[in-house]
Amino acid sequence: MKLLAGFMMSAMKLLNSPLKIFFLGLACVLLGFVLPFLIVLGIIENTFVLSFFIYVLQLIGMILGVIAAAGLAINKRFKDEEEEAKEGEKDEQESTIGWMK
Repeated sequence: MKLLAGFMMSAMKLLNSPLKIFFLGLACVLLGFVLPFLIVLGIIENTFVLSFFIYVLQLIGMILGVIAAAGLAINKRFKDEEEEAKEGEKDEQESTIGWMK
């Protein structure tokens, strides 16, 4: 059980940014595309377990992509709000400098 907990903690440290989550989701979706293509070409044999794995892989990839897109949007919005706050502070300071002239 401790081994699983240690693995989960290291995985969470690796996936702490939306870009990393996006690329993991992209890899899952691409693998979910390549594996059925290899089945159609006859390179690998189709089984129920493999088909189910491919379905789950594509589903996880799409879910991770949506989560990453939301994370990127939240980060961008937070960054824009910080920039607006800094500009507001600069304008406030400049307006009080020469008020006696």
